[in-house]
Amino acid sequence: MASSTRQALVAAKAALNPLLNGAQIAFAEEVLSIGAAVSSSMQLRNILSDPSGEEKAKLGALTAVFGKRVSKDALAFAQTVSGLRWSKGSDLVRGFEELGVYAVATIAASNSKLSTLEEELFSIQQVIDSDHELQQAFTSRQVDLDAKVLLMESLFKGKLGAEASLLAKYAVMASGAHKLSTVLEKFGKIVSEAASRLVATVTVAQPLSDAQLAKLEQLLTKQYGQNLNLNVEIDSNIIGGVKVQVSGEIIDGSVASRLNQAKLQLA
Repeated sequence: MASSTRQALVAAKAALNPLLNGAQIAFAEEVLSIGAAVSSSMQLRNILSDPSGEEKAKLGALTAVFGKRVSKDALAFAQTVSGLRWSKGSDLVRGFEELGVYAVATIAASNSKLSTLEEELFSIQQVIDSDHELQQAFTSRQVDLDAKVLLMESLFKGKLGAEASLLAKYAVMASGAHKLSTVLEKFGKIVSEAASRLVATVTVAQPLSDAQLAKLEQLLTKQYGQNLNLNVEIDSNIIGGVKVQVSGEIIDGSVASRLNQAKLQLA
């Protein structure tokens, strides 16, 4: 991935996170649908990914195609994404795709469904990988895209949550010349990466009250710019205070830690 694309993806996620606070799964579907439309139209892809293109022209193209199909937030976000510098048109498509999957994962996390989503994506991949005929059906050029989507829906009807169903549908749409299981694996990795970022492990000496948990969640959400799932662990060895770990970053406000620091200063 080129440096400009990596930077664009980081900036796009930063713009996306505030929109995901309280967002519904329909918003994530809008992001994925925009990416699918950009993927299927070379003309639209060229307009939106052109680094020298005028913002007015890009907004006009987005409004013409999506103005009546998506929410104002999704349209504004698409404008933000197309205004970033992507190294090539296919990177813009992959960017929308990754951002859409990330949005689904974040929304699932806010509803305490992230682990379920991970499990269901893995189970879909296992079913596809274990059946040669299914693999052929999803890769066949003789079967149109709508039929493939219907096949996926019929295979897992009533067996998946809304989040996994949505990602399964768009995995089929994104597969193209790639194996469906490869796309599902990629989606699964994005979800798992999001999970590691969106979980805060909180260690305390005694259980926290509902009010304390709510306050801590509010503070962490403000600090990290996104909702976090709190996994609370009880450890009497920290004596008091709170120790928080988010994606490798540790905020240690425990009494034990402060005592150790004091001992080091006195040594």
